[in-house]
Amino acid sequence: MTPLGYIMLPVGVAGLCLSRKWLYRFFVFFTLFSASSAANFGEGDNGSALQIWMLFGFFWLLRLLLDHLSTLSFSIDKRIVRPCLWLIAFLFVASLSLVMPVYINGALAITSPTLGNNSETPLFLTSHNVTQLLYLVFGILIALSVAHSNLRDDTRHETERVILISALFVSLWGLFQFFCGLTGIPYPDYIFNNSGSASFKVFLETLNGIGRISSVSTEPSMFAQGLIALLPLTFPAWLKRGSVLSVPIDRLCSLLFLLSLILSTSSTAYLGLVILAILLLPLLVRTRAISMARALKTATLATVAAAVVIALSISSIPVVSDVVNFALLDKSNAGSALERAMSIGLAFGYFQQFPILGIGWGSATSHDLTVKLLSNVGIVGTFAFFGAMLWVLRANWRALGPLVSPISLSRTAWLLALTVFLFTSALVAFPLAFGNFWLVLGMAISTSWKSVPPQNAYASPGVP
Repeated sequence: MTPLGYIMLPVGVAGLCLSRKWLYRFFVFFTLFSASSAANFGEGDNGSALQIWMLFGFFWLLRLLLDHLSTLSFSIDKRIVRPCLWLIAFLFVASLSLVMPVYINGALAITSPTLGNNSETPLFLTSHNVTQLLYLVFGILIALSVAHSNLRDDTRHETERVILISALFVSLWGLFQFFCGLTGIPYPDYIFNNSGSASFKVFLETLNGIGRISSVSTEPSMFAQGLIALLPLTFPAWLKRGSVLSVPIDRLCSLLFLLSLILSTSSTAYLGLVILAILLLPLLVRTRAISMARALKTATLATVAAAVVIALSISSIPVVSDVVNFALLDKSNAGSALERAMSIGLAFGYFQQFPILGIGWGSATSHDLTVKLLSNVGIVGTFAFFGAMLWVLRANWRALGPLVSPISLSRTAWLLALTVFLFTSALVAFPLAFGNFWLVLGMAISTSWKSVPPQNAYASPGVP
């Protein structure tokens, strides 16, 4: 147990006994804290961690189960049954894919995806495969439960308030981390960056002697992915169509998020912002927030202004030039980029040999989303996963309308959040073990129901 774990465990037990609402709030708040551990297992490359969000998520699911047992009610609203069935189908294929390591039985050698390490390991079914599947089961249960718990405007708004407060804290903590690196003040990593895994020590990286911003996340790219996905929650305040906390605070949040993302020196942050800007305009036109002509004019002016500012900054401000070289240019020749490309190439080779079910869930490492799925669960599993994602995205898109109601504002925000999350996952891999992906997915499912004929409930034993 970590010191943070000793503090949070009694809180979780108290919530289990006294308040499901507060358990849920703690779970939502800590979904961005991917580097914060309640307990560590093992050391170094073999280390793993029980993250804080997992601790509260487990207690929340347990409380939901106990509540349903007390009423003998196990049902899921039929408005969201289709995306839930898609996710269950993906989980079934991932579980079925574990027959592949048994079938292969050492006939395939898995090459280490680490640069400079050419070791090969025969493929067998191991406890690692089972652990990775349990992560997936847990994540999907979380997504389904979040979706079912946020079908009403009041509960959905409560979730949005808590996660935006969390993102505000994470952003401020990231700026504090940057300040520590700038001034030489020791950064108190023992508070929130306490995971025992060696891969979670990226917060120690520096650029010209100044620490890069990862805040409470495992690395700057994960920090950036989390903040970018939540930026859409602040857009209604700028459009004067509503707010999550309040109009001034929401606007302040968006400015702090942008500042933190720029200072993170993460290529995911910069590319993610571009992706978000590209996705935003069609949604604004679709929701009639702006006209097509105004959207084109705005896009043109914004592109020209951004190009001018970036060019002037790179040419006249040395630190900006260093950031661009580090984040976007030097990485093309850096070991991390070569290692990323090597992992993708190796994983695609495994898929070519076993295209139907892949080589088994958790067997292959690939630093992207699509090839990771293809290599681990084959064409069948990849189809099920993207079928689920496309169903949710399409249902939300079809239900978009004028931004005049709480559900319309939430739908636009979470559609943007899930879309940009999937695009950035193509750069930083499938965030299986991180709670913010499952939260975003669950919220996007909860706003997709208008495109489904409303009915009462669908009996589904075992689903909270």
